[in-house]
Amino acid sequence: MPSPGPERLPLWLLLLALSTLFLCGFDKGYFYRPGANNWNSAKDLAIAEHLSPAHHFRLFRLRREGSGGAPAYEMYSRFPVGGYALI
Repeated sequence: MPSPGPERLPLWLLLLALSTLFLCGFDKGYFYRPGANNWNSAKDLAIAEHLSPAHHFRLFRLRREGSGGAPAYEMYSRFPVGGYALI
């Protein structure tokens, strides 16, 4: 077998990455549990969507109509903004 040279490095890295799929098995029940995980994912996606110039980069979960027709925000800034910006 010829020695793997630098030109074959991307192929070996791809095969290594694909082999990690089989280490966890196919039991997705551990990762996709009902309850808190789905709620947290939906909350994080909503906050990331609200993080825009249209909303003045506010970290909020919910916007309602407040008194006098002005918007009232349910703010949520428990974590740094970097994670939401990556999402």
